[in-house]
Amino acid sequence: MSEESTQFKMTEEAFGKPQHLLAFVDADIISGKDEVAREELLENVRRYRSNGVAPLWVNWLRHRADLRFVCLVRDVSEFNDFMLDVVRNVEGVRETGTILSFGGRADIDTLLDLEMDVSPQGQMVAASIQIDVQPGMDRHCFQSLTELPPHPDVRRVWLLNCYHSENADLMLLLLGKNISALTGYVMSWVRTTPGVIDTEMSTVMDWRWLASPEDIVELCELFFTHNYRGQFRKSGEGW
Repeated sequence: MSEESTQFKMTEEAFGKPQHLLAFVDADIISGKDEVAREELLENVRRYRSNGVAPLWVNWLRHRADLRFVCLVRDVSEFNDFMLDVVRNVEGVRETGTILSFGGRADIDTLLDLEMDVSPQGQMVAASIQIDVQPGMDRHCFQSLTELPPHPDVRRVWLLNCYHSENADLMLLLLGKNISALTGYVMSWVRTTPGVIDTEMSTVMDWRWLASPEDIVELCELFFTHNYRGQFRKSGEGW
């Protein structure tokens, strides 16, 4: 075996198989280009088909008038090409920001209901909460957030790890009856959890699924540490 082959084999053994990850991409759109850029971005992402990158859904961030889309990444090098050719090549995109997550917990039933619930005609509101955690309190804080008691007007969709990001250490997605219920939940429960230093909440105005059923099954099986079903049901079951 050549020296090059030996080095490659050692590298494979050291790093193992490629890790699937979730990529949350925010596309900052220039004022005055909103409609044109959004439509072109949506069309590009909707038409994208690849084994390495699977776009799952697109959100409109209401307070910023920007787009956020989520991809299941199986090949990081292909994700780089996706960002350059599909996203950043759109006229009107001023800049992009990406948060990567390698695991978390989710209520799959609530996740699958989001497209119906979060829409201009829907009766529910979704909010993404970026959470800063005190170093050293990470595991304890994550566990405490998963054990928060049920709330009659708010459901948790997922809690994701993103400790390597400068934007946040955890991402929490909530589904509630209105903004007041979500704000109250964050103030009373999330921000008082030991280890939480600060939070930032952004509302999600729209939810468009791009994923195939196979993509969702793969997401559930390979990504989430635990898939909790039926959280916050009337029976009072927790996450």
